[in-house]
Amino acid sequence: MTINNDTLNNKKMLIDVLKQDDSNDAFSTLQIANDKFIVTRADINESLEDIFSIECFAYINLVKNPLYENLESIYNDNAQTGIYRYLDKGMKLSIKRPSSTNKSIIPSNNGSDYIYFSGIVSDVEYLGVDDDSSTNIDKKYFFKFKLTSSLYRLSINRANRIYTDQSVLEVVKEILSFNKQRLTKELDFSNIKNSYNKKEFIAQYNESDLAFITRLCHDSGIYFYEDNEKIYFHDTFILAYSNQAEGLAQSEPSKGKEARKVSFNVNLNNNLASEHINKITKSETLKANSFTHSFQNTAYPNVLESKNEKIFDEQVNIYDKHINLDEYSFSDTRLLEVSTYLKKLRSDMLLKEFVASSNVFALNLNDNISVAIDQSSGEYEFKIIAIKHTYIDESVLENTLNLGDNVPLKDKKFISSYTNELSIIPSSVKFVPSYKQKPKAPDITLGLVVGQDGLNSQTNTIHTDSYGRVKVRLNAFSTQEQIDKDDTINASYHKSAYLRVITPIASNSSGFFAIPRVGDEVIISFLQNDIDNPVVSGSLYNASNMPLVNVDNNYHQTSLSSKTIGANETGINEITLSNLKNKEQIYVKAEKDYDELVNNDFSQTILNDKSSQVHGSYTERVKKAHIQTIDLAKNVNVGGEYLTTVGLSKDTVVGVSNTLNVAVDDTTRVGQDRHEFVGNDKFVEIKSNLNTTIHNDETKEIKGTKEQNIDGSYKLNSQKGINEFSNEHIVLQANNYIDINAKSNFTTKTAAQHTEMADSKYSEIETTYEVNA
Repeated sequence: MTINNDTLNNKKMLIDVLKQDDSNDAFSTLQIANDKFIVTRADINESLEDIFSIECFAYINLVKNPLYENLESIYNDNAQTGIYRYLDKGMKLSIKRPSSTNKSIIPSNNGSDYIYFSGIVSDVEYLGVDDDSSTNIDKKYFFKFKLTSSLYRLSINRANRIYTDQSVLEVVKEILSFNKQRLTKELDFSNIKNSYNKKEFIAQYNESDLAFITRLCHDSGIYFYEDNEKIYFHDTFILAYSNQAEGLAQSEPSKGKEARKVSFNVNLNNNLASEHINKITKSETLKANSFTHSFQNTAYPNVLESKNEKIFDEQVNIYDKHINLDEYSFSDTRLLEVSTYLKKLRSDMLLKEFVASSNVFALNLNDNISVAIDQSSGEYEFKIIAIKHTYIDESVLENTLNLGDNVPLKDKKFISSYTNELSIIPSSVKFVPSYKQKPKAPDITLGLVVGQDGLNSQTNTIHTDSYGRVKVRLNAFSTQEQIDKDDTINASYHKSAYLRVITPIASNSSGFFAIPRVGDEVIISFLQNDIDNPVVSGSLYNASNMPLVNVDNNYHQTSLSSKTIGANETGINEITLSNLKNKEQIYVKAEKDYDELVNNDFSQTILNDKSSQVHGSYTERVKKAHIQTIDLAKNVNVGGEYLTTVGLSKDTVVGVSNTLNVAVDDTTRVGQDRHEFVGNDKFVEIKSNLNTTIHNDETKEIKGTKEQNIDGSYKLNSQKGINEFSNEHIVLQANNYIDINAKSNFTTKTAAQHTEMADSKYSEIETTYEVNA
């Protein structure tokens, strides 16, 4: 908000006006800047519900016609001349007690002979001149003014602001402090007795500052009014808090000035011209007399809570007004007792409201009066909650022309009078201001997710609380700080409190969880159309925040993806579904680790090929059986070592052939027995030597013929004997010779014939040679 020099000058001018002494004026006057008007009529409305408003008719003696000045100001673009010079200026209205009142019978405590109102001029209407053809230098120029409180200045703007973690009273004080240069009176909060809890989120939306603070105050049981010097704030009742429960307590009676005694006289003639109340009326309307507020507990949605307040305890027809106000925040719960109790007190107050007509002068708003309606019943004490003053003094128009009236002057009857209409309640009844509706929230609005610092430095990061909520810069509120331009307030109206995020499914038994990131454009909706209950209901792509999928080339894809957190990170986790005909595909990408957990069976069916590529190690553990069935071929290529460890048995079944190709060495180690069964022939080809070591016996059983072909020599070494047995014959045949050498005995024994056939035979025997036949 920009406070210009004119505003400061207006405030100073009003202070100067208020300091002027009107006690010597013979008439009621209206002082605006340096001009003093004579008042002919004033209709004044005061209420604890609203700021005061006055419609005032007055005239001033001027040399130059203000209408001509106004025309000149329009053409010269000068707002400081003509009737423009009165608009938005400080004013002081002094209403003088009518001269017709019999002062000799006025009680001594009836106050001053003047009623003062100070504020500003909100409307100016030039009515005309008394006699434009007169040759007098100055003439009487007539005006109609609308006068009101300086708080009216706060009703002209429209603002959108968000207040977080502040109480209602703190927000009200902040706005009034923000507008302090526009106000002309001291603010008095000494009658505020409650300590108001902080709220996570309070929104001002398409509301003037005055409408906003009025709504906050009235809906919390706070009302305000003003006199000539101050603006006063009051509580309706006191909240009493304890460790175990929350309750409501009546406030103590105000220890203000003593109730003013006012007489009651139904005689309308009033020949003595005394000040008194002449009529008291009462009207009643059938309304709700029971109020129920219910809500769903945010932390425990299965818990439905309600609070009921009735005006009457006895049995009467109950007309209940039920309002549901679901909780919005996990950490900012509603105090149902306050809202329900206020509505009960308000309804009770309206049932006990009276309207009185009087001519009693100088009655003040929110003061108590004591009225003796019936002498036998004593006095009744009432609080004044509204006053409508009507002041007329046409005596000042004597010898002047009353515009709009063609009655000859000699036939006119000039009157001077003051009357008022009072709205009063018994002093024991608490005044409760009317409930003010919140402005209608937009169906949706847009915003950007924000963090603790700037958007650029924290883009693609996550700023959240333990509930997964995010802060959002709402577009509807985002430019208010620049409009206000107030360096004295360190506020950020466009940042919200933490907002809940709507997801398709939200449960601790099922759900979809994703937190919007800083910089994301989001859609904001409002629960129950409550401007104070925003939630993030969706997200939008935009030109600076495009989809991770290239839309031009991959418009057919459906993708769930997320980037690695960080302003400059490019990594992506992704699940993408491509949907082109005959190119359908599901693509899964893990930027780093990919983990699966299946608590029971895992089935996988691939109707065509499967390819798997592991750039590092591949580890697989099967705690039970591993069964693999391959209908056709299996090809295993191991670039390095291949290690197979079998804790128990290993069976390999090959339906046709089994080929093992070993480029270098092949080593087989068997801890115990080894059995080999070949159903048909066995062929072994060794390109080099065959070395076999048997640490114990070797037994071979050959069912058919054994044939060995040795291209070289054959050598058989035995540390003990060599026994060869044949059921038929043994043939030793050599194409050259056969040598049999024995270092000891050599025996040839046959059970039948022994035949030797040779071309020649040579025997060399060194000792005995025997032949027995």
